[in-house]
Amino acid sequence: MSHDHTTVSAPDEVPWPDGSPPALTVETLPLSCVECSNTNFAPITITTDQGRENALECTWCGEVYLDAP
Repeated sequence: MSHDHTTVSAPDEVPWPDGSPPALTVETLPLSCVECSNTNFAPITITTDQGRENALECTWCGEVYLDAP
């Protein structure tokens, strides 16, 4: 059987790893401030148009990032 390089494998032919990948959280992602490159953040709660939301505040420059759900 010849191999055609213009086609791709069907999803059921792709070797998938056993088990599901771990959930990504703030603890597992390398996070740094875009303003000052700091990697230390303090959890805070802010008020937005949608109510109160969790956020992370850079401990050096004070830049605020909405916490991922």
